[in-house]
Amino acid sequence: MEYNMLQEEEDDEDFLQHYRMQRIEEMQRQLCCGKRFEHVYELNSGEEFLEALDKEDKSTLIMIHIYEPEIPGCDAMSGSLMCLAHEYPQVKFCSVRSMSISTSALFRESALPALLVYKGGDLIGNFVRLTDQLGEDFFAVDLEALLQEYGLLPEKPPMVPKTLRNGAIIQSNVSDEDSDLDID
Repeated sequence: MEYNMLQEEEDDEDFLQHYRMQRIEEMQRQLCCGKRFEHVYELNSGEEFLEALDKEDKSTLIMIHIYEPEIPGCDAMSGSLMCLAHEYPQVKFCSVRSMSISTSALFRESALPALLVYKGGDLIGNFVRLTDQLGEDFFAVDLEALLQEYGLLPEKPPMVPKTLRNGAIIQSNVSDEDSDLDID
């Protein structure tokens, strides 16, 4: 009787171990093989704005920056989104001029830069006049921290080492010859 119970426990443990390995492999495939965007898409009309939302998988997180070049903070937002697009390749980052989607003059003057966050066609984050929270000159880490605070960014994919040199992992292909630190 006790032998049968011990055998069942071993079988359960084997099953759970096998299940864990399958789930890990499945999650790695989704992470590595899922759709990757990796840059900011410029939208040129209200129609393109709607297509950006409607034509993506319902699980895709979409962030749309509404801007005008002359509005303070819009350039900082554009630069920040370019950086985040590389760090979060599974998120679709877009930008659109407010004039292209026929916003009112009042919206342009009082709400830009704006960032809208969508998932499954639903608006889940709506940030207007982000300069009130971040200032006019901010960086990707500032925007990233704000979005993480609201739970609007997925986990970052793990960093994949780019090269191995003498057994050491190097994250970049930049040569050591250009270093500012000289060790003799």
